[in-house]
Amino acid sequence: MADSIYLTLKGNKQGLISAGCSTYNSIGNRYQRNHTHKIMVYATDYEISRRQNVSHANFIFIKADDKSSPLLLSSITNNELLECEFEYYRIDQCGGLLHYKTIKLTKASIVKIGNIHPDSLIENKMYPKETISLKYESITSNHHAASTSGYSISNNI
Repeated sequence: MADSIYLTLKGNKQGLISAGCSTYNSIGNRYQRNHTHKIMVYATDYEISRRQNVSHANFIFIKADDKSSPLLLSSITNNELLECEFEYYRIDQCGGLLHYKTIKLTKASIVKIGNIHPDSLIENKMYPKETISLKYESITSNHHAASTSGYSISNNI
């Protein structure tokens, strides 16, 4: 089973972009009562490599098409700086959700937005979604369950 991921997204111009993103009005029957001011994220993907210097690829996440979608268009247009906090949840031994990991990005900005509305005849069980690519100044990962953490600073900004 995949992890549940939620994003708190703050912009230096728009404030709390994720406010109300997991409410019924934003995402319909998929609303998340305990995470109303967070963006429901389906997947994250990032790569950091090293030859002589550390190189950070874009941080990519896939999210529901929700009330933040128009705000993200404004964000990319205005080159808004963002603070991102991704919370990762998994099923614990008692069957409940455990917040086990957090990834934070500082001084992030959107470099690409892809919006996909599935073909209603062929992919009628799929939901509209967006793929967002970010560049960022730093990344911090905290594994709360195992008490480990690490960070890296990007030179790619």
